[in-house]
Amino acid sequence: MFKINDSIKFQEKDYVISEFLGQGGMGHVFKIENMSDGSSLAMKSLQYFLPDDDNYRSLFNEWEQAQTVKHENVINYVGFHNGLSDPQTPYLVMELANGGSLEDFLKSKDTLLSESECLDIFHQIINGMEAVNNVLVHRDIKPDNIFINNGIFKIADFGLAKVAQDKTRSRTFKGWGTEPYIAPEAYRSEQNTIQMDMYSIGHVFYQIAALKHAYGNPDNWEEAHFTAVPESLSVANPNISAKVSAVINKLIAKRPSNRYGSWDSVRQDLHQSAQNITENKDVINKILGSKVSRDLEQERILSEQQKLASEQKRKSDILDFQFNNEIVMPLKNFVDNFNDVSGSNSLMKLTEHSSPGGLSCHVSFDGKSVNIRFDHISERDVMESYGNNIWGERVQHRVKPSLMQKLVLGWGAIECIDGRGLNIVLVESDQDDYGDWYVLKNNVSALSREQRPDPFAFSGEELLKEIHLVSAMHIYDTEVKRLDIKEILEFISSAL
Repeated sequence: MFKINDSIKFQEKDYVISEFLGQGGMGHVFKIENMSDGSSLAMKSLQYFLPDDDNYRSLFNEWEQAQTVKHENVINYVGFHNGLSDPQTPYLVMELANGGSLEDFLKSKDTLLSESECLDIFHQIINGMEAVNNVLVHRDIKPDNIFINNGIFKIADFGLAKVAQDKTRSRTFKGWGTEPYIAPEAYRSEQNTIQMDMYSIGHVFYQIAALKHAYGNPDNWEEAHFTAVPESLSVANPNISAKVSAVINKLIAKRPSNRYGSWDSVRQDLHQSAQNITENKDVINKILGSKVSRDLEQERILSEQQKLASEQKRKSDILDFQFNNEIVMPLKNFVDNFNDVSGSNSLMKLTEHSSPGGLSCHVSFDGKSVNIRFDHISERDVMESYGNNIWGERVQHRVKPSLMQKLVLGWGAIECIDGRGLNIVLVESDQDDYGDWYVLKNNVSALSREQRPDPFAFSGEELLKEIHLVSAMHIYDTEVKRLDIKEILEFISSAL
């Protein structure tokens, strides 16, 4: 590990480590000075070195990728030492940015920038990103990775970069970005695209103009990227026109397809925004501001829809997990154990099926079979009726299925080929998101002359009605018990 005043020989020139510039996730950054002419460079070294660990691969990747990009607004990388010879610590040498990072720059500001100041920075970063994205997807854009040298803003840190045509998905060895700037699709490990970098840059631009992140400081960044909608930038910074605000909103759109297709398109829209200097500027900005507000409202609605869809999928996955884990898996183990004992001439078979909103499995042996089905509760299972309220007004009543005074999450049946069966019902739990299983054992009561097997399973349509009558005096007697998987296996076994 290097320290201040250590000397190194790089490209046949002698340097001394003169200043500690900062510490990143994988190592240290120092200022090094040429002992002959006093010129300075920056050196990034690993704090700890193992030849094949993630940090070393990231450092080597940074060197490999950075060589492919040369531009005024990109940090110039000078060389790489692999650490396999003396000194036995790998390091990168690059152009020194004497103005620090964009993060430092923003922290030093106590007043909002003007639009012209913001646009000057935006255009420099756009120029650099265009050069980067011609060959790479950076994947870790943030203010800490943008530096300032003699007033010029420069992109740096290509440790996570992937070539633009590479089909490798987003999560890789070292990581996949920095949470406040990660595009929503990166959380889904989708293919790397320049639109991912555009999303990150959009948040950087918002932060430059507003001196705060568009989403504040949420507890859950992933949820924020999928569902949060920022305050209009022209509200956060009144110096920013509605037109510029609209450009940044497009950069941070949730859907990649709603972002820009190229950096030149971003550049052109920002150029056009600067031309809004007519005597009608205020009126035009007011109209455009209204459009930005409508666009943000649409984004908010989309975010709410995505949040609802995500929550519904999460709940659906939990229901499927419980059915598979607590009913199908024990049944699989039973079938496997049976086949281990019975031999190949007397095999029991289990097949599984899935459909939107439900799962099922089928057990068969020697011409006999048992079907087990499980369906999620949906809107079609809500009973609707009309009646008068206490003021005599006719209103609609919606009653969701419930059992034991708890909402039903899903239900189904175990049905034997001889007609016997049981109903299985999953109800909400007071403890957590997982439900509690119950079994309905149904029989025809003395009040009815109907002939049905003992016990029998209600069909889906019957269950919708009968679930509300379980504890009432009725033509059916229903015994409700907590599900015991051993009893379920015994019931299934009796049908085979």
